[in-house]
Amino acid sequence: MMAGCGGSADPVSADIPTMPVDTLHVDLVIGEELGDSTSTFGSIVGALTDSEGRMIVQDQVEGAVKLYAPDGEYIRHIARRGSGPGELGLPWGMFAFPDGRLAVLDLMKQGFVVFDDSLEYLEEMGLWPQNPPFQAAAVSDSQFVAYKIGQDASESRITVTRTVALYTYGREEWDQVLWQDSIETTMSDLMRDPSVLIIDTLDPLSICVGPSSTVFLSLKDGETYSITELDLAGRAVRELTMDLVPVEKSREEIMAESTYVTNYVARMSGGGGMPFEFNPDPYKDMVTDLAFGPDGNLWARRGTTTTPFFDIFDPEMGELIRHVVFPSEGWSWQFAVTENGILAWEEDPELGYQQLYRLSL
Repeated sequence: MMAGCGGSADPVSADIPTMPVDTLHVDLVIGEELGDSTSTFGSIVGALTDSEGRMIVQDQVEGAVKLYAPDGEYIRHIARRGSGPGELGLPWGMFAFPDGRLAVLDLMKQGFVVFDDSLEYLEEMGLWPQNPPFQAAAVSDSQFVAYKIGQDASESRITVTRTVALYTYGREEWDQVLWQDSIETTMSDLMRDPSVLIIDTLDPLSICVGPSSTVFLSLKDGETYSITELDLAGRAVRELTMDLVPVEKSREEIMAESTYVTNYVARMSGGGGMPFEFNPDPYKDMVTDLAFGPDGNLWARRGTTTTPFFDIFDPEMGELIRHVVFPSEGWSWQFAVTENGILAWEEDPELGYQQLYRLSL
């Protein structure tokens, strides 16, 4: 196992750590099976911990953003579902600016719904009617990076351009393209099975911004473990790689993922549209998430292990320094790792209802 550029080390089993391993523990749980909207969740799609230790949770089914105190007590709704100013249509994620503003990605609002540092409604940035961002992260108080797609369709083919670019707050056009590629498919293949397009467009990569304002990017891939650090001109600073053995999903994991995504698409479409059954990629992604943790280091979550497992890199040296594990099995764990804390939840919990977990080392 190695971190750096290139390398010819022998492949390493995905489950064999080679550095010291720390363990995450649950120190707070929020969420009940039955109750009102203050204590239940429909579908968590984003969460973060603010500088005061409060937890902000985004619920896509409810169309809401909720605020909880450090002890887990409900404080208030920051936003609710609706079409008016400050209300949410289809929340898709969120991120915080260094000055405390909260930007909620909303596909129905064609951009962001923004709240000030007191978490009061500030303004809406509906700048992208055709292709709002699916993912974004703040670079400074005035700039952010975002992942967006563009489509070009003919009678027989469709080309999707995937772009990660630097934007200035309040402007529609990007300042600088940091990364871009395109994928092509035929209309007949897409009609027969849209699974590949879903995999390759909605959530195909992870991005985060480091303390030196460089951008870390990793494509979700079942064969290659690679994290690229880019400067704000789009130049590669370094690449972090490991030689890991590809890991196939179990039959049970494939069935669970297929059922969950199929039902999710049906719910999002209101039950209309053509019959659809999602076909997952047979291999687990090498890297599923990137974030900077409370320790100031880069946390890269592996997707190849049976329990959530993070590789921790020193961002200045680009060296792997340790691992962190959360000893709880499940294919649908999601994490919100930030400098202020670590939150987790399951998209498809065995309990039958969602809970938010605050974790600590």
